[in-house]
Amino acid sequence: MGPGEVPLRRSAHATSNIDEAHEALRRFYFDFTAHVPRDLAQFTYSLRSVDSGVIGLDRLRYSTTLDIVTEPVQYVHATYLLSGSLTVRSGGEQVRVAPGELVLVPPGKAFQGRLDDFDVRILRLPLSAVTHAAAARWGIEPADFAFRSMTPISAPLARYWRETLAYLHRVALNPDAALPSAPAHAAIVDLAAAATIATFPSTASTACYLPGPGHTGPGPVRRAIAYLEEKASDAVTLADVAAAAGTGPRGLQAAFRRHLDTTPMGYLRRIRLERAHRDLLGADPGRGATVGAIARQWGFTHLGRFAAAYRETYGTSPAETLRTR
Repeated sequence: MGPGEVPLRRSAHATSNIDEAHEALRRFYFDFTAHVPRDLAQFTYSLRSVDSGVIGLDRLRYSTTLDIVTEPVQYVHATYLLSGSLTVRSGGEQVRVAPGELVLVPPGKAFQGRLDDFDVRILRLPLSAVTHAAAARWGIEPADFAFRSMTPISAPLARYWRETLAYLHRVALNPDAALPSAPAHAAIVDLAAAATIATFPSTASTACYLPGPGHTGPGPVRRAIAYLEEKASDAVTLADVAAAAGTGPRGLQAAFRRHLDTTPMGYLRRIRLERAHRDLLGADPGRGATVGAIARQWGFTHLGRFAAAYRETYGTSPAETLRTR
């Protein structure tokens, strides 16, 4: 593993013993009581997982009916059902999930339900990562954030979340078994958290109706820019920038739009693009330098979007810059 890379822990477990499967699930997820209401002709269970220590992505298969009552779930647990059926009750809400649909278990709440011959993809995130994203993007204080329902706001948003989950699985299942840098890892976590907040009803869903921020002058903007210049290679959120600037996230967003016609995170992307351009100009492809490595070093995890932004800014491709330095 190279310097600065974020390791990914991978695990896999399969069994045909249902007691062993339940013990494995308790160790991996949360405590629960279980009842299997039908005879087992042939039982199979398998779990494959990739975990960075912050974000977790799982593929879980379970081939019979399970009635379950859990302890409170202490993290954000969102599930995409590939086959089978789920009926979940939590916080006075009951949801029946069909293949192709999603369900989110609100953190801090127990749930009960019937899970039948299911194959699911699961996203796990600590609540802190989600509240951080809510503060950074919507200006909501962590203590004020909460999910309001277990089902998506709309079918298009459910599709967006499924596509995001598929992308995250492709990244996590890369055989290199690591994310290339701390900014790249932070970008993956932020993408997962923001997609989940956007898709499922929460206090962020009504953030656009909150009173607008007060006037924030150019002083906080200058302090924010200095912070962004210094921390461009680190994992940075809007909440971090606002704290360094001495103002609130929503006020800082408004100030950047007023004075610079961009956002703090847009300005950070501009800095990172400039740094990547500088590194491409100075790199030697004959010594192993690559566009992908330089892009990932500066937090660009999607090389297609990086190349498009680079061409729009510099009028050529990053590969051409590296070749003709």
